[in-house]
Amino acid sequence: MLPAPLYKGLQIKVSRKAARELLHHNTDLNDVVEILESGYDCAPSKRAENIIERCLRRGNAEIRVVVAKVTVKYPDGFVEEVWRLIHFGITKRR
Repeated sequence: MLPAPLYKGLQIKVSRKAARELLHHNTDLNDVVEILESGYDCAPSKRAENIIERCLRRGNAEIRVVVAKVTVKYPDGFVEEVWRLIHFGITKRR
C-alpha cells in the first residue's frame, strides 16, 4: 500500500464523500496536492482557521479542493494530525 501524499508535512486522508467525488472526476490525491500547492485561495467567505479551500483553472474548468486539518485517533491509541479532504469539485466556466 502506498503512503498518502503529504501537504505541509501532513498526510491527506479522504472522507467517504470526497472519495466518491474523486472517482467521479477520475482523479487522485496527487492532483489534489498539486492544486493545494499551486492553486489560489477561492473561499467565497471566511473559513475556519483549520480549513483551506484552493482552486486551479484548467481551460474552461475550475477545480476546487477543500481540506480540513483534523486530529485522528486510532483504535490502538495512536493520535496524529492529518488533512482531511472534504470536497473535490470541477465547475465549468463560460
